[in-house]
Amino acid sequence: MHYRTDYSTALLAAPPSVVDIAGWRLHYQAYSTRQRDTRQPVLLLGGAFQSFRSFAAEVDELLTTHPVILLDLPSQGGNLQLAPELALEQLADLIAGFAEQLQLPPLMPIGLSYGSALAALFAARHPQRCARLLLAGITAFGRPGARLMLEEGLALLDEGRTAEFAQGALTGLLNPLHLNDTGISPVFRKALLRQIQRLSPAEVERYRQNSRRLLAFGGFIEHPQCPTLVLAGEHDHFTQPWEHAHFAAACRQGECALIHQADHLAQFERREACAALYRPFLNQRPLPLRSPGSTRLPFEQLLSLEKRTEPRLAPRQRQAWLRHAEGQRWPVELRELGFFGGLLQADLPAVLPRRGWQLQIGDLPPQHLLPLRHEQQDLAFVFPHTDAEASLALAELIHPAPLPAAACA
Repeated sequence: MHYRTDYSTALLAAPPSVVDIAGWRLHYQAYSTRQRDTRQPVLLLGGAFQSFRSFAAEVDELLTTHPVILLDLPSQGGNLQLAPELALEQLADLIAGFAEQLQLPPLMPIGLSYGSALAALFAARHPQRCARLLLAGITAFGRPGARLMLEEGLALLDEGRTAEFAQGALTGLLNPLHLNDTGISPVFRKALLRQIQRLSPAEVERYRQNSRRLLAFGGFIEHPQCPTLVLAGEHDHFTQPWEHAHFAAACRQGECALIHQADHLAQFERREACAALYRPFLNQRPLPLRSPGSTRLPFEQLLSLEKRTEPRLAPRQRQAWLRHAEGQRWPVELRELGFFGGLLQADLPAVLPRRGWQLQIGDLPPQHLLPLRHEQQDLAFVFPHTDAEASLALAELIHPAPLPAAACA
């Protein structure tokens, strides 16, 4: 491997190097303080809506002690090659092919969000090529509520309802109930919303393919054997802390830490808290027993974290109406209500359509909902939050202190 030694942030926007593996093009950039470097490199794998430029601060930080490689697989980041036929496992195998072709020593992948599934599969399927593994935003468990959100997003894109898709995606990435905690500025939130709203047709198709891969993934047959550190934003609703902890428990040498005042983008929201953990981890030093901005979870707690990210209480106004787009409506009683979902009771048909539902609570704007679980008269549901005005009204109903005006912008 020949590394560039002239790293600057501007270079992350430069054309990448390309490796061809059986017709699949892998884009990469490789930096170090030495042109020929035999040390184990850090491999950065990003999530949806991320590019090499998203990792400018991380590359700066990591280069002081490690070679750094940024990799875009087909349909990832800036790599425009579509790959609908490739499953997650096959993409993970391409990482191994990349390491073999460039004769790399064992890698230390950092996988974020969608990239976490690829990094974890690479480590599990090719243990001899993975020295250490750092994950955040675990996306591979297929929690029913998360699957519903992905499926709804794909359906909205198919219908050309880009604005609603973007609003729902934004709420998944940035928990609007904790914007004051996470410190996400209105400017950043609006910029991310605009970025999602303005996805090109090619970017939309890549998002479709990546989401379908996640939905088709059947779960891990085996888990990573190498030392593995999993970082979970304490307010992450899309990939919840308990999912991170369960994954760490399944790894042979897994550890998990909660990052305080962070959600799905913990690595970017709380850089120093994350860096205080990954610096010693990547340098094969013991993690600190206590570290500002985070809490390490003891192994015995990994399988016992609370699975609800918000309390769901009986609302003061329990009577509501459930409507369907085909014209039917039913009176319902709200048993539990939270910002992300709830539980109602009603005399509903045994078989329910998957989409087209609205919940009317008093004078609030209608709330779109997705049925999650229907048992006798009980219907558990989730809110996709595709309507900014309706989401803000619901938040004000549930949480007396109003959210910032930009929370659901």
